[in-house]
Amino acid sequence: MIKQMFKVSLLAVSLSAASFSYADAVSDFYQGKTVSVVSPSGVGGSIYKYALLVSNHIGRHIPGNPEVVVEDRGGGGGKKAANYVQNAAPKSGVVIAELHPSSLVVPLIVDKPQFDFSKVNWLGSIAVRPYVGVVWNTVKDDRLEKMTGKEVTFASSGVGGSSYQYPFFLAQITGAKLKVIPGYKSGGKMNIAMEAGEVDGRGNYYEGFLSTNPDWVRDGKIKYVFRMGDDHPDLMDVPQASDYMKTEAQKQMLNFLEGPLKIGQAFYVHGEVPADRLAALRKAFVDMINDPVFQEDAKKMKLVIRTRTPDQVAAAVETVYATPKPVVDELQAMFKK
Repeated sequence: MIKQMFKVSLLAVSLSAASFSYADAVSDFYQGKTVSVVSPSGVGGSIYKYALLVSNHIGRHIPGNPEVVVEDRGGGGGKKAANYVQNAAPKSGVVIAELHPSSLVVPLIVDKPQFDFSKVNWLGSIAVRPYVGVVWNTVKDDRLEKMTGKEVTFASSGVGGSSYQYPFFLAQITGAKLKVIPGYKSGGKMNIAMEAGEVDGRGNYYEGFLSTNPDWVRDGKIKYVFRMGDDHPDLMDVPQASDYMKTEAQKQMLNFLEGPLKIGQAFYVHGEVPADRLAALRKAFVDMINDPVFQEDAKKMKLVIRTRTPDQVAAAVETVYATPKPVVDELQAMFKK
């Protein structure tokens, strides 16, 4: 009995020493360094605000307490950021990136893949949010089936962005006279264009509007055309995109496009980040989310927190990548029109 207890004690000491060694190695690496949180969308929109929120809080939960800054790499519906992180950025664990949800599917349907989200290391998702298409309150045609007369214009970031993909897809399915105009760098610039009458509307996360333009929601300045993703009590009278799908192929295409909405504002690092640093970053991510200071700051920024684990995010990504090729090919042909 004494010998067995002694063996257990030695094991405990050994594990404790290994733990301290692990913690010291990670802490030594991060101490004095600067970690970047890459935003795939420019300043002014809710996607950027989530990256800013994480950059403001994760540093104190990473061993060594590195300085953390937010880095704007908006453009192309998230392609610019994804290309940078997966192909050019350091792979050591000093770059954390936020997923632009639509960039998950764009390599599969728009152009030659330059990045692969099935090979990154996920830290988790901070917010899964419903998506809406809206028009300004002065626009008469506020439903897809009504858009048969005058052309309705939507602002978008680029053909790889959800702000382009979702309304364009629904216009193709329904025959609505809805023109999607790419080229706006951020959600903030799209909002300015819509308010100024440069365009009629845009697609966005519902809670993105609650965060950046709550008066638009409160005062009825926008009208909802369609919704996608999770249900929300405020949106139950708004037509779901699935209401317009008539064939099995259309339903499969919609399921593919809605895949990113099941992932939300997820954060990741390069697939080659060392295991000990990855473990530390994942723990830091969870500790950050559970931190009352972080939660209070999220409330002040009017950002919803509705999380997913790394495994849940990876499973959703796997589902998207497993979509039958004929479905992807049909979508690809549609977006090349």
